[in-house]
Formats: sequence, structure tokens, C-alpha cells
Amino acid sequence: MRDMIAEVVDGTGFPIELPDEKRNKAQERRKRDGQGSAVTLPGILPYLDFAEAFELIMTLKSKFAVDQLETFKALNTRIERVVAIRNRVAHTRPMEIDDSASLIDTARLLVNKAAGWSSTADTMARLEANPSYVLGLTVRLPKDNDRGPQHNLPVPDFDETGFFGRQEQLRQIKKAIKGPYPVISILGDGGIGKTSIALKAAYDLLDDPQVAFDAVVWVTAKSTILSTQEIQRIQGAIEDSLGLFDQAASYLAGQTAADPEAEILSYLENFKVLLVLDNLETVLDDRLRRFLLELPIGSKVMITSRIGVGSTEYPVNLAPLGTDDAARLLRALARIRGIQQLKELPQKTVESWVTAMSGHPAYIRWFVSGVQTGRRPEDLLTNNALLLEFCMSNVYEYLGESARAVVRSMQVLLGPRNQAELAYLNDYSADAIQSALLELLTTNFVSMSNLNTSQTVDTVYQLTDFGKQYLDKHHPVDSEERKWLLNRKDGLSQMGTGLVAQSRATPYDPATVSVRGPGDFHVARLLREALSISDEHERALELCFEAQKLSPTYSEAWRIEGYIRALDRNDHAAQAAYERAIELAPESGSARFHYGTFLLTVAGDAQAGLRALQAAAKLDTVSLEILSGIAWAHFANSNFGEAAEAAGHIFRDKQCPHQDRVSALILLVRARNSSALHHAEIDDVDGAVEAVELAVEFLEEVRDGDLIASAIDSILFLMETVKRIQENSEGYAKSKSAQFVEVLDGLCEQMPGSSSRLIGRVQSIKAENGYLFLKADSGDYFCHVRDCPRVDDWSKMRLGAVCGFTPVVHPTKGLRATSVALLEY
Repeated sequence: MRDMIAEVVDGTGFPIELPDEKRNKAQERRKRDGQGSAVTLPGILPYLDFAEAFELIMTLKSKFAVDQLETFKALNTRIERVVAIRNRVAHTRPMEIDDSASLIDTARLLVNKAAGWSSTADTMARLEANPSYVLGLTVRLPKDNDRGPQHNLPVPDFDETGFFGRQEQLRQIKKAIKGPYPVISILGDGGIGKTSIALKAAYDLLDDPQVAFDAVVWVTAKSTILSTQEIQRIQGAIEDSLGLFDQAASYLAGQTAADPEAEILSYLENFKVLLVLDNLETVLDDRLRRFLLELPIGSKVMITSRIGVGSTEYPVNLAPLGTDDAARLLRALARIRGIQQLKELPQKTVESWVTAMSGHPAYIRWFVSGVQTGRRPEDLLTNNALLLEFCMSNVYEYLGESARAVVRSMQVLLGPRNQAELAYLNDYSADAIQSALLELLTTNFVSMSNLNTSQTVDTVYQLTDFGKQYLDKHHPVDSEERKWLLNRKDGLSQMGTGLVAQSRATPYDPATVSVRGPGDFHVARLLREALSISDEHERALELCFEAQKLSPTYSEAWRIEGYIRALDRNDHAAQAAYERAIELAPESGSARFHYGTFLLTVAGDAQAGLRALQAAAKLDTVSLEILSGIAWAHFANSNFGEAAEAAGHIFRDKQCPHQDRVSALILLVRARNSSALHHAEIDDVDGAVEAVELAVEFLEEVRDGDLIASAIDSILFLMETVKRIQENSEGYAKSKSAQFVEVLDGLCEQMPGSSSRLIGRVQSIKAENGYLFLKADSGDYFCHVRDCPRVDDWSKMRLGAVCGFTPVVHPTKGLRATSVALLEY
């Protein structure tokens, strides 16, 4: 391009038509070459770089021939990429895998499109005839002095791993280095590209004006190289952390230090240094871990390793490439190496092969190298023991026994599993399984992902493809342990089947544990155990906490905690647990039902209880349990009409069980009775009569003696209310009340034993001594706590409370009330 510019420049006096910044840079390069400042374009032309020359051509385009302009137009679409390649060469930066191919394609385009590119055409011809001639060239390119930090970064060979699919990780690494993290670790299998991306990040930081390091120091502990036939040991490789420190200190201090670790820390304290430790897993020990914890502020350490160091590191995990990127890598390598057999493959075949290789860069490189040496592709795909040994060695030996046990359970029981399942299969606590999984996640034996279901997002773990292949070949599970694990799995499945059946049959029973899927089986088992020992509050709560650790998004773990805390009368903690359950499962009618029931029956907040139950009804419009709760909530809020309407709806439902119909009938009678009493108290006789009439009409429709008998106390209380209305009214109200008394008398006469039941009110109470007195028309009756079958009733006894009871005349103790049932308090 400089030659083309020279041809169209009109004499030596042509002005320098470049922006000031670029003209000044070219002048500086000329001065460094021992020349004075140039005043015209020909004098500065040899010191223009590629981008500046192209910009000048665009300025002078009116002076070029039409065919040349067409060439420039074609080059314009590629200029950004070619400039980037040129700058990598000029500044000794890592090449990218398709740099060569991209540059050659661009050169061919220029040569074929127009004349005038004679030097380029000659270079292309020589490359095709004898590519090795370039090894003897001395390339001199105009460039500016590097202003970045001092460094000892290795001059990178052509990097066949490339950066397909790695741009996001590269951005993440550079952002972390600029951030507050003292240690940035790049983790992954052997050959996944850790060293390449670390070197790329380090070189990029040299050119980044936002990075203020004084030096970038590179030390590698790489000890092996993979060939197509063997794993070769590197002679003189660093074998321990002391050797690593010694090499780093030697670069920083210029000589061997007596205490290299202290020497490095001193430099890192006095200067801002980025220390890059490559292949750390081969020398990882306590000395190195301690060193990483003592890093002074301002300096950073970037490590590459197959396992994490366990310090306050910022980890970046390199996963295998996706199918598209892996296929591009294979095709690029085949083109670079000139392997016609691979270059001509259909895309579907390439994709199937890279899928079989799990998208692993080292596998793809090894595969292409093997084909180049004459090995059959199918052999390389099926016999990869050497590759596995190279990629996964120096990892398993670092695992503790707990982590190895979890690995073995994953080998036997394939597929994604959450930590609760893995805890049960290995008989581990939540803390133990979390510790083991954290250890495994630093090795890349195990991958972590999210499993989305209709009800939740669950974190699951499973062996990586490479991890499983390596373990099955080098660390198979023995038959006894395999059998034990399979039995554990079968036991969990059987138990889960029962839990699911119960959950479907009685979803609103407080003792039922709702199960979302197999991942909940173990946690649900713990919660069911907690319910079975709910009277042992501390132990039951411990089981709830264990369940919450294992499955933090499982709302039942908090719902049952709320239930147990309510039994212990810790209402504040119970409410907090119920609310947390609803936060986790806002679409669960069951969670809102149990919360509403707690508010209504335990916390004594009838209004909030009603709101919670109504919210549950919106989520489950057919549940009789929820409707029953709403009916009782209306009653507790003195919404007697709404309570009776809801109770009547429940009673008329043909699917309603007998006991629920009894409860609905009792509630309906009590609600109408309470409504009548309320109207009577405010002298609204017509309203009182109307409430009684609605109750009587409903009772006449029942036509079921057993149901009437079950509600006899409520009916007797209603009849007492009607008689009072009759006594205190006149005219129509008095006559209607008389009719109602007659109807109710008739109903009671049909019930055997109804004549033995009386209605009384609490006259005095000695709760601490366990007795009270009930006053009825026939006298005062003594009642002991044992005479009140429902313990809950006794706890609610208050002066004036209405009760139904069976009177007994004791020969020496006088009148006594038995089978006492609380009707209104």
C-alpha cells in the first residue's frame, strides 16, 4: 500500500494529509530511526503502519484507478480484522487460530481482484512453493514503543486451542483482574485451554491503559505434553511450590533469593504485580495456599489449575466448547494442517464427531493430529484412554474420601441429582454433602446446572463426560458398593411413591408433606419424621433446619417449621416460617391454607386468616378444605351470613365426606344462631326471626337422623335462643317463634338420647385446679377437665361460654356435667 501511495503522490512536496495524532506517531518512529522530521508525505511514508496507510489511501482515493478502488472497497470490509492481526504480529501478541487463514484469504482476494499487488503476489507464490522460507526472514514493522508494564510473558507459539466460544470467559477474567479479587483462578480439565486464555488475558492487559500493574510475571509448572502416541514428561519442570517461588523471585529480583517466598511478597507489597502461576495443580501444597492468603493489597495472582486452591479466589470455569464452536475448531485445524480428508467432511459428520469428543479442545486437537499421522478417525473416537489420562490426571488424588464417595454414587446412579438426593444416597448430612460438592466443583469432575420444572428451579449436579470416562477406566466402583447404592436408590423411590400418594390424597392435611418430584423425596422424609415427633420440638425443628439446608427452595420445609413452632406456642417464629413458605411457593394453595388456618386458630387474627384462606381459594377453587376454613373464618369475624352460606355449600356437595358434612351442619346452625342472638341484642326481632327461619328450613331439608344427632347440641342451643325470642316478642314474631320451637322439638324427639343433653353456661372456673361450674335451668353442674373430651375446648373455656353436656346425678357429689362440648365462647 505504501508503494501504491508513492506512485500517485505528485512529487516530493505532497503534504502529509493525516490526522495530527497519527502524523506525530509516524514522526516519532522516523526520529527513532535517526532521521529528522519530515515535512512532506514521501519522507514519512516508510514509517506509516498498516492502518495509517489504508486511511491515507481512503483520503487519496480520487487519485487511484477504478480497479484499484474496487480492491480497496473489498479490503475495507476486512480491514479491522487485518489490522488486529498485523498488530498482534508487530507487538508479539498471541495469534488466534484463524489469523493465518483470514490473512491468506484477504491476500488472495487482493491479488486476484486487481494488478499492482506484486509484493503480495510474490509472497503468496513463495508460501505455496516453500512455506519454510519465512523462518529465515527478519520482519521489520513500524510500531510504537510498548508503554505497558514490564513482563516475562512467553512469546506465544501459534495457539491451536484458539478462542472459539471463550470471549465471555476472557472478558470475565480481565474484569476480575481489574476488580477487588486478589486471586483469579482459571479452572478446567487438562487441555481445555486454561493456559491459552490466561496468556491471552495477560497480553491484553499489557495494552490496557486502565490496568496499573508495574510488572506481569509468568511462571509455569507444566510438566507433561500430550502427543498422539504418549504423554511426554518435560525435562526440568518445576516439581513443587518452592521451585515455583524460586523462579518467580529470580525474575523479580534478578537473582536467586535465600527466601523466595518472602522475596516475592516483598515485591508484591512494594510494586503492583500480576503474578501468573500456570498449571498450579502439579505443585499445590499448604505453603502455596498460605502464600495466596497473605497477598498484599494492590498485587494480584492469576492461576490456572485443574482444581481450585480453596482460598478467597474468584473462579472462572472453562467448560467444553459448544457444538458450533467445536466444529469450527476442527475445520480450522484441518485447514491449517492441510488434511484434505477432514476438510471435505459434511457438516453433519463434523458435528457428530465433536459431540462424541464432548467439545473438548484437547480431544479435537489430538484427534486432528492423529488423523494427520494416518490413524483412523473411528479408532481415535473409541480409544481415548491416553487423552483421558492426560486431561484428568493430578486431580483424583486431591479429593477427600467424602468427595470420592459422592463421585462413586454419581458413577453408579447417572443423571442430574440435587444435593438432597446425593445426601440420602451417601447417608450424609447437609453440611457434609455441601462440603463434598464444593470440593468436587473445583475439580471439574462434576458440573452444576439448574433443572427447571413447572414448580421450581433446582440446582443439580452430575459427572462431566470426561470425568465419567476417566473414572470408569481408572477408578471403577466395586460390586458391593454398587449394590448398596442401588438399594439406597430403590428404597428412596419406594418411600417417595408413598409420599406422593399421600400428598395427592390429602393435600390439606397438616401432617401431609407436599412433594414436587423425586428430588424432594429425601427432604420430605425428614419432614415427615419431624411431624411424627412434633411434641419433641427441638428435635423436630432440627430436622426442619436440615431439610432447609438441603433444599432451600422447598416451601414445605418452612411450612412444617411453622406448624411445629405453633404447637410450641412460638407464634412469632411460626408466622415468619409460614410467610417464608408462601414466598417460596406463592402459587401454592396448600401453603396459604395452612397459613390461614394458623392465623385463625392459633394466632387469633381472624381477619388475616380469612384473607389468607381467600387467597388460597383463588388458587384452588374446588377444595372443600379451603372452603370450610373460609366458613369458620367468616364465623370468627362475625360474618354469620357468609359463614352459613359457605357451610351450606359444603354440606350440599355430594363428594363431601360424612364428618365434613357434620362439621358444616354444626357451623351452619351455630352461625344462624349467632346471627339471631346478635339481632335480638340490638332489638331487631325481625332479623332474629329470619335467621332462625333459615336455620330451621335447612334442618328440615337434612332428613338424615345421624347428621341431626351429631348437631344436637347446636340445635338445642338454637331452640333456647328461639324460646328467648318467643318470650320477648309479640305478634308475628312470637307466633313464628312458637312454630320454630315446635319444629325443633320434633327434630330432637326423633334423636335417641337428645333429651339427656342440656345447654349451660360457665358460671365459675378454676382452670388451675381443673374444674368449673355450668349453670343450666335445672341447676349448677360440676365439670372436671376429664369431663371435657376435647382438650382444645377446655383451653377456650371462659365465663359465660355456652356448652352442651350430659347431666349426671351423683349420689354423694350432686349434679355433674359429663361429655361437655363448647358451643360458643
